[in-house]
Amino acid sequence: MIVILIMALQETAVAQDGLRIGVPMGFPPFAYQAEGEREVRGYSVDVLEILAKELLVKPRYLVGRHEDLLKALKNHDLDLVIGIVSNESNRQEFDILEIFIYVKHYVFVHHCVDHTKSVDHSGVSLVVVRDQPFMAPDFFNQSENCIQARTIKDALMMVDSGQARQFIDYSDHLAAYLIGKYGLANVRQAGVKMGRFPFTMIIAKDNRALGSGLREALGQAIKSGQLDRVRDKWLGKSWASYIWQRFAPWFVLAALMLMSVVLFFLGWHMALKRKVTQVTGRLRTSEVRYRQLIESAPDMVFLVDRKGWIQLANHSASKRLLIPQDQLLLNRLQYLLVPDELGRFKIFWDRLFSDRIATLETRMRNFSGREISVELMAARLRGNTEEGDLACCFARDLTIRKMIEQELITSERLATIGKIAAGVAHEVNNPIGIILAHAEDLISGELNREESQESLTAIRRNALRAGSTIRALLDQATQAPAERVALDVAVLLEECLYFLKPRLKKTVVHQALDANTHWVTGDDNQLQQVFINLLLNAIESMGGEGKLKVSVATIDDKMNKANRICIEDSGKGILSDHLPHIFDPFFTRGKTQGNGLGLFVAERIVNNHNGRIFATASTLGGTAMIVDLPACTKAYVCKRVC
Repeated sequence: MIVILIMALQETAVAQDGLRIGVPMGFPPFAYQAEGEREVRGYSVDVLEILAKELLVKPRYLVGRHEDLLKALKNHDLDLVIGIVSNESNRQEFDILEIFIYVKHYVFVHHCVDHTKSVDHSGVSLVVVRDQPFMAPDFFNQSENCIQARTIKDALMMVDSGQARQFIDYSDHLAAYLIGKYGLANVRQAGVKMGRFPFTMIIAKDNRALGSGLREALGQAIKSGQLDRVRDKWLGKSWASYIWQRFAPWFVLAALMLMSVVLFFLGWHMALKRKVTQVTGRLRTSEVRYRQLIESAPDMVFLVDRKGWIQLANHSASKRLLIPQDQLLLNRLQYLLVPDELGRFKIFWDRLFSDRIATLETRMRNFSGREISVELMAARLRGNTEEGDLACCFARDLTIRKMIEQELITSERLATIGKIAAGVAHEVNNPIGIILAHAEDLISGELNREESQESLTAIRRNALRAGSTIRALLDQATQAPAERVALDVAVLLEECLYFLKPRLKKTVVHQALDANTHWVTGDDNQLQQVFINLLLNAIESMGGEGKLKVSVATIDDKMNKANRICIEDSGKGILSDHLPHIFDPFFTRGKTQGNGLGLFVAERIVNNHNGRIFATASTLGGTAMIVDLPACTKAYVCKRVC
């Protein structure tokens, strides 16, 4: 890179017949004269040849010492002096034009071949050639310990003898020639440094036309690249080329690595872009499919936050509740329930966010006021923060299924009544026979007043007894609206055993029933149907003879108390392969009577009472049917009974 410092005013060049140029000698490659030749050669000469050609003049060179050349310029015997270091005095007396050129500095250092000799380097660290015309004035300030030699030969000899540590020159050819010629074995070229030197042109102040012309010619030479070619010829390539030559392998390696990284990231980017496009397409397709799945689901689907606000509802929810989808998003899920179910819903909701999943059978009310029986199944969505908990709720319409189940329960109840009718008939015939006998005595007229009164009392007592038995039978057959009341399970079981008393004549019955101890909330008719069905199954399993044990106990089921009803028999039991299927509808394997709906209906009734029913082996050798029903608190029993 070439930097031009212009230190004079611009004027138009004036053509001259010849340009007299003063040149200091002995400083290759800037200006020197080969042995046996009269022509002056070097970098300075070629530069002036280019400038003279631009000025349309012919250069003539005069060789001399610095002082003589400056004196001739002052006396107008020369037009121009080149290659002299300018100082403050010269700048005031002459017009100076400088070109700063970056060029290589060749460093030669002392390297002692004979290591037995000790050399003292404490005196001088650097030697240069005295009055070297192309050395920058501030160069000597870089080293505080610097001396000057008369010639390159003297400087190299000082380094060889150890008087100086290193010598710096602009040319390595002459130094290498002198080292070989004079056998300077202790001098070795240590390296190359980049530096800059001023190429100066000194002009008389009154020759403004020449100064202006030189500046214009110099500008044209720089633009055309001629000065760069001259520099490459004599001084080697520029500092950029030097750096390239020295560090080219590293540059190439870095470029290859950078290119590899760029190609890798470009390929990775393209692959990632294709992958993102594929994933985005799959996600879009998946989103459409999931949306279609949710919208096409026959069940009602709700996406609900922790406070119950509906964030999303599908088409089925809007259709069954008769509420537009946009209006559903303005409601909380609990607002859609029947008010009586809000207490159970709160328990369900708390369990959902503590256990992550919960179920509930409840009732909803649509926009027209019609109640819908539904089964809520909800689960918390994974990956949500505490502030953004969401739950997905599925609500299945059980209205039709509930009606079918109720019809099944009714039909099964009638079947159960048929089974116990024979025993009930015996219980009714006895009081009717007594009534008939007393009535015949009264009709005969043979009884006195006191005897007649006793007969009438017996008739009344037996009539009430028969009526009570028939009323109980009718209660079993009547489809009354289900009403949950507080029930004593022990009393309920005693009533069931009373109904089946004729079927238990050959059966030893053990009872562990404590009245006023085990209370539940439920429908007495439905629970009687369950227990009678289980008792009839036990009697059938024993063939009418054997041992039967009926007991009630209190157990702790997690956080809640429950009453466990256990009906055990000494019958033939249930095969282990059949146990998982005994509650399936129409499963009759191993039974001699019935259509396989008894245990199915019993399970539905128990589930509707928030309980559970299961079978296990009995200590009596047969089967034990276990029914767990939630226990009532004393406060609730007192409120409903007292």
